[in-house]
Amino acid sequence: MAAFLTTASSAQTGYVGLLGGGPLYEHNTTYVNEVENSGFTEVIVWSMEVKSNGDLNFNGNFLIASGGAYVGASTYPDFASDLATMKQGTVKRITFSIGSSNVGDFQDIESLVDSQGTGPSSILYQNFAALKAALPVDAIDLDDENNYDSSSTIQFAEMLGGLGYHVMIDPYTNASYWTSVVSQINSQLPGTADGVHLQTYSGGDGNSPCSSSWNFGSVPVYPGVSDASSAPPTLTPAETESTIASWYSQCGITGGWLWNYDHIAGTGEASQYAAAISAGVQAGIGTAASLSSSFNRIGIYTDGTQFSSTGGLDGVGNAYSANLLGMSQTWNGAKFTFGEPNYSNVVSAGAQTISLPSGSFATLDMLATGVNGDQTSQTFTVYYTDGSDSVFTQSLSDWAKPQSYSGESEAVTMSYRDKANGGMEDKTYYLYGYSFPLNDTKTVSSIVLPSDSNVEVVAITLVP
Repeated sequence: MAAFLTTASSAQTGYVGLLGGGPLYEHNTTYVNEVENSGFTEVIVWSMEVKSNGDLNFNGNFLIASGGAYVGASTYPDFASDLATMKQGTVKRITFSIGSSNVGDFQDIESLVDSQGTGPSSILYQNFAALKAALPVDAIDLDDENNYDSSSTIQFAEMLGGLGYHVMIDPYTNASYWTSVVSQINSQLPGTADGVHLQTYSGGDGNSPCSSSWNFGSVPVYPGVSDASSAPPTLTPAETESTIASWYSQCGITGGWLWNYDHIAGTGEASQYAAAISAGVQAGIGTAASLSSSFNRIGIYTDGTQFSSTGGLDGVGNAYSANLLGMSQTWNGAKFTFGEPNYSNVVSAGAQTISLPSGSFATLDMLATGVNGDQTSQTFTVYYTDGSDSVFTQSLSDWAKPQSYSGESEAVTMSYRDKANGGMEDKTYYLYGYSFPLNDTKTVSSIVLPSDSNVEVVAITLVP
């Protein structure tokens, strides 16, 4: 088990989720602290029931909203602060899950929507508004396993979106129904449905997030696996990492989740499962910026290739070895993919403007190096679509002599470099990593590189 006690990356693009019931709301400080520091980035509190009068409760024993008011404090007065404590750690999203195999929740939702609608005067609107005001809840998970009424579900989801919730679905079957529902929700209120918790255990045994049946387009699918004490097929942390990694290699999933914290609370296994899921998708983190149109130097060659003595990474006949560098690397939790060896595959900086993938990101991570000596105080400028910019001044070490400049890490260490005559030069060489913080409230547009041909940019990845 110890092999899996690694820190989950804070740069995860998807969610690493933990589903549980009572241990998440019954104010056990041991459990709260365990979840806070577990490495899980999403907590899925299960199962919230919706009654025929619109009351909301957890598992029939914790009334949480009634008559348009939050009433949960009368049973568990520390619930709100416990959730807030979890979000001080690795947890970034709190999700409340409605349903599962319970018969009645979605039938009651359908009846309430049909009779009252979903406007401000409806009890569903009032109770979920009260919930939002009282608790740090980010998303509502829809685990309808028996009703499947698309009209009321879509209206309900749109109401939730209007209240500021994200919506996730939690299917194990009926794929065509759910893909249609998600599509219709997002066509009415774009971005509301932003994830799928796909069950791959118990009734969902055999489901794969890579199956075309579970293709939700741009909405990510997070497979849920069962811990070794829960519903079959059960997985150990090692088996979890292997399973998640296999799905990542097939279709690039960016997260996953675990059923069920109730069975492992307080055992220390939560962090092992979080690390296992994170490790399985570690190579999937980030959105790569395409540098191909800006490549102007062949800086990476396969071993034994002869090239010009005025070529290579440094312009004087030396290059990185593709055999050592590979086609991709992971640094700082972000994945970097390299250009094809023996062709233009590096950007020698010359004040170029490079387009960035549109979106809001927390950091721009870059693999680069200086050649022909250190390249100090270089300026990189990231522009946003509103015309504003973020300016970064960064010194880069020579690829053979790391200087440990502020903001610089030795991302890849190699034991030799390739020579123009097809030989190798045995010595340690480096590819450095740099991480620039962005304004994640804005949409990035482009980056302008320094005007220094001895600055060599190999790959850029943007991380939410």
